[in-house]
Amino acid sequence: MKFKIKDKELDVKVATLRQIHELEQTVGNLQKISENTPLDSILTVVTLILKHNPQEMTKDWLLDNCDMSDFQVLSEAVAHFLTANSPVQK
Repeated sequence: MKFKIKDKELDVKVATLRQIHELEQTVGNLQKISENTPLDSILTVVTLILKHNPQEMTKDWLLDNCDMSDFQVLSEAVAHFLTANSPVQK
């Protein structure tokens, strides 16, 4: 799924088990990620998305070019990335 941030697109695929495992080692319980999650935790997940899906943007680009109005899009990208980790699936 693609998410537009400024003039770039962030292409996000659902996380693999390896990515989930890596995140749980650094962020902790992923089921607790929500709208109230600190920016640092969101950036940790986004950094992993960028690492495994070559993008035009980097963590530094996000930090230098985005503002809080872009945070919602980043949160939606993280939610999509973690979709398979959701305890409620149809």
